[in-house]
Amino acid sequence: MPRTKARPAAEPAAAATLVAAAVPVPPSIPAPALKKVSLAGFAVQSPAGKTAKSYPLLPDPEGQVAEMVTLILDQSAQLEALEGSVELLKSELVAVAKPFYFQHHAGQHAVASAIEATAADGRTVRVGFSNSYRAVTDEAALLRLAGPQAERFFKQSFELKIKGDAIPEAAVETLLGELQALFARHGASAALVAKAVIKPTKEFHTARHTLFSPQQNAELDKIAPVSASVKTKLGRGGDDE
Repeated sequence: MPRTKARPAAEPAAAATLVAAAVPVPPSIPAPALKKVSLAGFAVQSPAGKTAKSYPLLPDPEGQVAEMVTLILDQSAQLEALEGSVELLKSELVAVAKPFYFQHHAGQHAVASAIEATAADGRTVRVGFSNSYRAVTDEAALLRLAGPQAERFFKQSFELKIKGDAIPEAAVETLLGELQALFARHGASAALVAKAVIKPTKEFHTARHTLFSPQQNAELDKIAPVSASVKTKLGRGGDDE
């Protein structure tokens, strides 16, 4: 009678695969989407287009302005290079510190606000981790990573800005009173934060030069200073970048 060869037993890894395949895997429950408030109907600011401009040249009879401009440009270039190098090193240190920060505080309720790093000569810097976060850039990834905790710890945040000088003057008092009453009716008075300042109108910036003398404008500038800055990087045609 012919002999039949016995089949070798299944390898352990293959057997484990077969067993795992036989066990039903419960379907994963997707995290619920975050609740959002529709802001449709509110005005959206659009960037204004830029046009080429010409600027008057500051007189420099004694060359003092040219010297200052040269120093500003030269030192600005040196400062930018140094600041760029420092910021790059800081970001690299943060990248090195973050894994330790998460590992060191895993499972703890008392979390330090910073960790320290020392130089070879003993000098110390602190890498701070404050309770301040940027806006989420990928909501789908957040829901995938945080799961059901996403809805608990992540909420939509929004602010509504009211441009008071765009409201008709005759309607200001009535509108603000109705707004306060509306928020009070919903128990949300604390959400209204008011800030009032005295500032020039948009027309003042040009009109001041025909209404006031240079001396008067210099005095006005002491109580309502014009925003002034020195730009070292100019776009095409000399326009501000």
